[in-house]
Parts: sequence; structure tokens; C-alpha cells
Amino acid sequence: MTPSPLLVGTSVTDITPPLEVGLLTSSVNGLYEPFESVRLPLKARVLVFRLGAELIALVSADLLALNDTAVDGWDSFKQGMTDIIDRDKVIFTYTHTHNAPESVALSNLYQTEIYQFWLARVQFRIREAIKTAMVAMQPCTLSVFYNKLDGFSMQRRIKTTNGIVMSDSMQPIAPELLDLPPVDRRVKTVRFYNEKGDSVATLVHAICHPVHEMCLKHISAEFPGEMCIEMERTAQNGMPVFLNGAAGDTNPPTVSMGADYAREHGMALAKVAQNDENGLKINSSVFAFARSKVQLPVRKGSGITNDNDALARFSVIRIGELAIVFLPGEPFVETALDIEDRSPFTYTIVVAYAENNIGYIPTEEALKQGGYEAGPGKWSYMEAGTDKMITKEALRLLNELYNR
Repeated sequence: MTPSPLLVGTSVTDITPPLEVGLLTSSVNGLYEPFESVRLPLKARVLVFRLGAELIALVSADLLALNDTAVDGWDSFKQGMTDIIDRDKVIFTYTHTHNAPESVALSNLYQTEIYQFWLARVQFRIREAIKTAMVAMQPCTLSVFYNKLDGFSMQRRIKTTNGIVMSDSMQPIAPELLDLPPVDRRVKTVRFYNEKGDSVATLVHAICHPVHEMCLKHISAEFPGEMCIEMERTAQNGMPVFLNGAAGDTNPPTVSMGADYAREHGMALAKVAQNDENGLKINSSVFAFARSKVQLPVRKGSGITNDNDALARFSVIRIGELAIVFLPGEPFVETALDIEDRSPFTYTIVVAYAENNIGYIPTEEALKQGGYEAGPGKWSYMEAGTDKMITKEALRLLNELYNR
């Protein structure tokens, strides 16, 4: 009996907000300001996977993030995005562009009528995009490519005699700071091909905060959007999708320096992602999915009053010897490397900024050292040891799928 093929469908939709749905200007002070223009529209890119009875949707949105408070309940928000697929089988992730709306309830923007109107429109457009992707499903195979992009990312937590400071306070970056560990500059690409050998979709995983344009008052999909635009110039890639990694402690060396730097970064990433000389074919006849929820402890003094903003949601997709793990919040690169090193799969991709945002997830050492990411505040409110809890749960799901 011939095994069922993996079916893949794609769709793209526009989720650009009105200018009044403004950008975050200070997480510490909870401030936002309206946008003044649109430089690059924001998109949501949808992939639908089906093998037999298993049906999964992956949504990658050009957003900062979303949390339970900002959407007035994560489960109801997810339900509003789909009337075909089980809401728990829709994986929502973000590119984490900082030139998208302040959508994690650090300010009172989420309480405004214009924000709520825009959010309902996002739900509707993603719901329709999922339907479009399902209609477009076709049998696919896939390959994985590993490359590297130097010069566009760095360890942003710099140790000084005055403690930990952010790298952007030391721009222009001295050469000796650019390669401080830990930093992961690998680019992992997954390309799906139809029966004719044409590309249907290309997933590009890289690790870096999209903050070249941070606090500039225009809407922009930042370097992930620039990457997609460049890759869309050729049919070689199908629909490009950017998946951000554990970038909680990773910045570009050119924070808030403007659109030209975002464009250069995106074009360089696209060039590397299209280097498919050493592709590794993956067995697409094995497809599985696992998910879970873990309630995490909140630190006192952070200002968090909604326990659901600390409810971590995990998802893992398995395709043959490839596993893609989706983590909530902003873990550090060390956490992702630990998960990858201990994963039972041959190829493991750790995606961050998935599902409802739970803030920064510093390592225990980073919490001791202090710095912006350590908080406490509404941007960083997890108790010490949360990084280990995240790792433990991710590995539990990986091993569950591997042994299934």
C-alpha cells in the first residue's frame, strides 16, 4: 500500500494596522505613539499541513507578539482565527518586528477601540487565509539546508565594569564586541517541493531581534519582510516564511539606524537561505504533532496580574527526522542550543515568539547578572529557573514524538 503524501498549502494576507494603532516607545514606562507612515506592510503567512487525519496550520505574522491580556483571552482569540481546523492545531508565531503595533499590553493601547477593531480584522484575514491555503494543498516533499550568515547578529548583553549593558548603547560596535559568545548565526532553511519539483514554500530560521528601525515612527516588517520580498523575486522559493529563533539576547549591530540596514540584512539573509547546494532530503511520510500547556511562576513586583500571561504553550511538528519546536516568549540562545543538543532528532529547529507571549526567559546566570532582560517588569516577569522548565517541557514533547 502506497503511503499517503504530505499535503502542503500556502497563503499570504495583509495585517497592516491603521496608523493610530501605534508602536511601543518605552516598555519600561509603558508608552506608545501613533505611526506616521507605512514603509513595509505587515503580512501573515500561512502554511497548512495534512497527512492522513492530521491537519495543522502554521501562521507566521509580522507582529511584535501577542499575549492573553492584549487579545482578551488567548483561546477565544485563536478560536476566532479558524472555523475549520482545531484551534489547538493552529500554531501562531511572530517575526518580532519592533515596527508593528504595541500588542503585548505594556501600555493601554490594547484597550482602545481602534486596536480592537484592527485585532478583529487580523483574526478575519487569517481565518480566510487558512481557508485559501487548504484549497491550495498539494503533495510535497522537503529538504533541509544549513548555512551561516556572519556580520548581522551579535550577543547584545555586554559585560562592563558598571554591569550588563545593551549593545545598542555602544554603537558603532567595536570589532572585538561583535563576536562575543554566545551567538548562533546559523540559517536553517526548509524547502517544500511539489510533484513537478517546483518550490511551494521555503521556511527560513534565523536568530536576531528585528530592531534596525526600532522607535522610528513607520510601520515595517523589518529585515524579515525584506528577506521575503527578495525571495519572492524568483519562483525558486515558493512562499517564503521567516521563523525567528531564541533571540532574547541577540541584536543586530545597527539598532535603530534605519531602513537601509534592515534592507541589507534581509537581502543578505535571502541570499544565504537560497544556497541549496547541500540539501538533505527528509522523509515526508512521517508526520506528527504534539502540544502542551505549562503554568509558570511569576516574580513578585513585575506588575503582572493575569496568570494567563504566564501560561506557556508549546508545539512540536515532526516530519521524518526533522522536528520544529515552537517556544513561547523570548528565550536566550543558550536555551535553544541546549534543547537542540539534547533532542533525539537528527535535525531540530527551535522557534521562539510562538503563541501567547510570556516575556523574556533569561537564564539563571543572566538573572544574577541583571540587565534589561532580567527585569522585573511586564516585559520580564518569570521566576528564576523558568528557562530550565522550558527546556524540560520541550524535550519531553520531542521525545514523545520520537518514540511514538
